[in-house]
This record gives sequence, C-alpha cells and structure tokens, in this order.
Amino acid sequence: MAMQGAEEDFETCFTKAQSWMKIIQERLQVTDNVEGSKKALEARLKETEEILAEEPEGRMWIQLVQVKADSLLEDNSDDKKHEIHRALKQIKTAWEDTQTNMVHCHSRIEWVLLHWTEYLKAREDYFAWLVKMKQKLESDLESQLTLKDKKLQLNHHKILLGNIFNQTALLERLLQESGSLFTKTADETLNKEAQQKLKRDHEELEMKAKQKVTDLEGIVQQHQVYLDNWERFQNWLQLMTEKYDRCMTRKSSKHHLDGSLRELRELCDTLSSKEGELDNLQTQAEAVIRNTSPKGAENVVRDLEKLRTDWEKLKLKCRQAEGPLQLARQSLLEYQSRAEQLEREAAELLDRLRTLDIQPPDENEPEIVWRQCLVTRSSVLTEESSVENLQLELKELGRFTQNEDLSAKVLNATREYNRVKGKIMKRCSQLGQNLRHGFQGLLKEFEQWRNSSRNLLDSSLDTSDETLTKSHIQHIQAHLTCSSELQVQLGRFQGLEGMMSSIFSSEQTAAFSTELREAVWQREFLTDLLMKRRRQIQMNNQDLADHKLLMKKFEDWLKTEDQKLTNILAVPNTWSSKERKSRKQGLKVLNSHVPHGQKSFEELKSAEYAAVNGEVKELEDLRYRWSLYKAKLCEAGEYLIQSQNEVDEFRKVPGGICSYLSRACCAALPLQLLLLLLLLLAFLLPLIEEHDSCSVVNNFARSFYLTLRYQGPPPT
Repeated sequence: MAMQGAEEDFETCFTKAQSWMKIIQERLQVTDNVEGSKKALEARLKETEEILAEEPEGRMWIQLVQVKADSLLEDNSDDKKHEIHRALKQIKTAWEDTQTNMVHCHSRIEWVLLHWTEYLKAREDYFAWLVKMKQKLESDLESQLTLKDKKLQLNHHKILLGNIFNQTALLERLLQESGSLFTKTADETLNKEAQQKLKRDHEELEMKAKQKVTDLEGIVQQHQVYLDNWERFQNWLQLMTEKYDRCMTRKSSKHHLDGSLRELRELCDTLSSKEGELDNLQTQAEAVIRNTSPKGAENVVRDLEKLRTDWEKLKLKCRQAEGPLQLARQSLLEYQSRAEQLEREAAELLDRLRTLDIQPPDENEPEIVWRQCLVTRSSVLTEESSVENLQLELKELGRFTQNEDLSAKVLNATREYNRVKGKIMKRCSQLGQNLRHGFQGLLKEFEQWRNSSRNLLDSSLDTSDETLTKSHIQHIQAHLTCSSELQVQLGRFQGLEGMMSSIFSSEQTAAFSTELREAVWQREFLTDLLMKRRRQIQMNNQDLADHKLLMKKFEDWLKTEDQKLTNILAVPNTWSSKERKSRKQGLKVLNSHVPHGQKSFEELKSAEYAAVNGEVKELEDLRYRWSLYKAKLCEAGEYLIQSQNEVDEFRKVPGGICSYLSRACCAALPLQLLLLLLLLLAFLLPLIEEHDSCSVVNNFARSFYLTLRYQGPPPT
C-alpha cells in the first residue's frame, strides 16, 4: 500500500508540473510577438517579466517530482525504474524548454523595445537639429559692408550646407533603422510614408541652403569683378599721372620742350578715350550697391567718385600744361642773359676767396690763434650764401641749357670756397681736438675714480674685524681727497665752456656740456655716498652683524620648509585615500608656518641697516626665494584639490577604471575636433554675430552614435 501511495503522489506531482508548464507555454505563445505599437510591446514585456517571476514555482514542482521519483527508485523493479527515469527525463526536458522560451521571449521583446527607444532618441535629436537649421536659413540674406564680409557670409553658408550634407548619412541611418523596426513591429508610425516625409524635409532644407550659397556666390563674384575693374582703372590712371610728371620734369631745352608738348597732347587723347570705361564702372557699381549695406554703398560711391575726379583733374592738368610749356619755349632766350651774369658773379667770387689766407699758428698763444681762426672762418662763411646762390642759379638755368663753360667756372669757384673753408675748419678742428683730448684725459681719470668708488661702495665689509674697518675707512678718505682734486680740474673746464661754443658746432658743444655736467653731478653724488658710507660704518658695525645672523636663520628655516614641500610633492599620485590624507595634512602644516615666515621676512626688510655692504642684493634674492616657495605651496594645494575631484568623478563612473577611461577617450576626440574647428572659424568669421556663429555648427553628427545598451545574453 505504501508503494502504491508513493506512485500516486509521483503521478500527481508529475501531472501538476506538466499542467503548470502547459499554462506557461500558452501564455508565452500569446505574448511572444513583437508586432504592434510601442505601448503594446511594453505591455508584453511586463507580461514576460511576470512569467519570469513565476519560475520559482515551476522549479519547485520539478524538484518535488524529483523527490517523489527518488523514493520510488529505491524499492521498485528494474522495469519500473526504467519507466520512472524516462518520465523524469521527459519532465526535465520540458522544463528546460520552458525556461528557454521564457528567457528568449522576454529578451526578444526587450531587444526590440531598446532598439525602438534608441531610434526615437536619435530621431528627436535630428528633429532638434532640423528646426535649428531651418531657423538659420529662413531669414533673408543680410547686406554686408565690404567684399571681405560678403566672402565671410558665403563661407558661413557653405559651412551650413556642409553640415546638411554631413547629416545625410545620419538621415539614411535613421531611415534604415525605421524600416528595420517597421519590418519587426509593423507600427504605422514607422511606415514608408513617415520615412519619406523625413527625407523630404531634409531635401527641402538642403535645396534652400544650396540656393543661398548660389545667390551669395553671385553677389561675391559681382563685387569681385567690380573691384578688379576699379583697381585696373586706378592703376592705369596712376601710370598716366607718372607719365604726366615725367613730361613736366624734363630739362628745358628746345628739343625736350617739343617732346613734352607732343606727349601731353597724346596723353589728353588717351584720357578722353576712357570715359566709356568709367561709365561701365558706374553701371557695375550700381549693381554692387543693391547687394551692399548702406555704409558699404557709401564707400563704393565715394571711391568711384574719387576715381572719376582724379581722371578729370589729370585731363584738365594736361590741357592746362600746354600753355606754360609754350611760354617756356618763348622764355628760353631770356635765360641766356642770366647765364652771362652768373659767369661774371662766379669770377668775382673766385677773386674774393683768393685774398683770404691763414697765418701760421702760434702755439704759445692759444687765445690769439682761436681769435684768428674765428675771424677767418667768419669771412669764409659770409661767402657761403654767394656760393649757394650761384649753384641755385646754375641749377635753374640748367633746365633750359647745357653751358659747360659756365658750369666749369661755377664749379671752380665752389671748389675754391670748399678748399678755403676746409682749411680753416681743419685748423679749428685741430684746436678742438686738443681741447677734447685734454678733457677726455680728465674724464678717463674721473671714470677710474668713479669705478673705484662704486666698487668700494658695493664691496661687503665684515664690521667685526676692526683692522678691516679701519682700512676701509682709509680707502674712503683717499677717494674723498681725489674727489677734491677732480673738482678743481672740472671747474677749470667749466670756465672754458663759453669759449668752446665759438669753436665747436652746436652738437659738439652740447655733447661737451652734457658730459661735463654729468661728470660734475656724479662726482658730487658719489662723494656724498662715500661720506655717508664712512658714517654708517662707524655707526652700524654691531647692527650689521645681527642682521646677517637673522638673514642666515631665516634662510635655513626656508630651506627646511622647501625640502618638506619637495618631499610631499615627490610622492607618486595614487588613488589611496590614506596617501591623499597624509599629503593634505602635510600641506596644512606647511601652510600654518607661512605667517611666521612672513613676519620674520618683514622684520628683515624693515631694518634700516639692510642696505649696507650689498645686503640689498642678498635680501632681494631671499625675497624671490620666499615668494617662489609660497607660490609652490599654493599650487600644491590646488593640485591636491584637483586630484581629489578627479578621484570623486572616477568613483561616480559605473564599471570602474575601464569604463571611465573609455568614456574619457570617447569624449576627448570630438571635443578636440570641435575646439580645432572653433579656432579656425575664429579667424574666418570675426564679424558674424554670436547666434549665427559657426562654433555651434557641424557637431550634431559627431555626437550621435546609434548603439544598443543591452547588458544580458544575446537573443536567439
């Protein structure tokens, strides 16, 4: 009876397990379908999730059947055992099929829904881009100021068109994904008509962008042709002006006057023949003005009017120049009489110059020599105006005639004047050089004293050594004695300063006075410093030693603090929170020491004896090292905060370091490309307003990649 009861229990459990799996299979058959709307698929997905939630119940029935079968297998015959094993195999196979169907049904529906969601997001982004591009292309073309602005406007619309071209591949991808989803779901929102409407909108946008680019190309070409023609006419007019100038600057011989008159008549005819070309420029300018801003139109009108005005002025000048040239031919004979007069004046000047002579100098009487030089020089210089008048008159007559005899006589008179003038100037120069040599010798002696005094003032002194201190004071006293001697010699040259102005040129006199005043001032200045140094050495021997000790202590303390900071920064940057905490604590301690260091440095800097024996230079070096240390400490704190932010950001990223690095790399490349594009456009479009800037163009296709974010096993 017990065996019979066990068999009944086994059959009952077996039947219930089969019944449960049958119900599940029937539910799966109803649910296992991806056709329909997205809402229907979401309902089926929810149903599959509920079916999956009932899996433990089915597993319980299978386990119960296994338990009942195990109890029967212990006492039954071999035939019965074979039958039980066959039933167990059958029920397990059915259970595995049921499990597989449950998972696969859920996966298929979930896969399609994920695909659909990604498609809708991509289409939404595309529509946002489409609306933005429509807004940019709907407005009418704005008139620009210059050709450069028009070219920039054209380049901007070319970039917009290029952006539309770049989005074509994305549109094709969307249409492909829409067709794939429609094949699977048969949803009407994804049918062929919806796809065609999306494509038509894109094509209309592309046609509008192409039309604007075509219009702008015509505007730019029209303006370019006008400017080229305007510049060509302006260059031609410049050549005609230069030709006119050459005609008017030729030598005034009868032959050249005839040639100039002939060329002027030809030039007038050529200028008159260009009136039709100016009228064509006027017509072209009117067409350009229609597509140019009001200010730009004013510039076009102004430039064209100036060009016409210059053309008319040159034509008028050519006509008016014919009369003076005719008069020049008639007046040529009058200049012949002037040439004869010039020849007589040159001979008289030559006679006067030959009477001037310079007596041998008496070196024992420099003042008498100077007066003789001045008198002779004055006589020579009075003839300079006569020489200049001769040369000017010869030049004027040379425009009309080439009289070689006259030129030779004027040249002889000029040479004689230059010889006499050169002789007296050379003598005056020799006197000046002697005086300058004496002054330079004094300056050399002064410079030696000045450099020695500066070295003495700049040299450091150990005031603790009494012998060295006395020696230093003796050196200072010797320099002060030399200073008195230099004062006497400089005073002598100050007395000669008035006489030198009659020998040297104004520039030389000014240079002499400047050097003399500079030497006098520097002697007084250095003398005062030497006297102050002598007093300071006597007063500050003990204070200087104390100040050096304070500087040494501060320098040692700063080296210790800097070494601590270097040790903290030398530790590798790791992700360990313990290591970061240790570095943060170390920087906090170093920061707490900064007020003490600043106070010590201020005490050193405020000392009255800090400027003795080169202490200023040492204190300035210490100030630089102290500022450098504080800057390094501040940068270390900022670097630690930045590292902490990077660690926090890393912890927020799911998937660990691999996912973090992957997302960082994916984000870096588009960003770098975008920055490069922005830099290029910054040079190309400096005058375009911000809402029309290309910095926001061409980034939609770069930022969209259609992917499926499914984390489970692939569906069958």
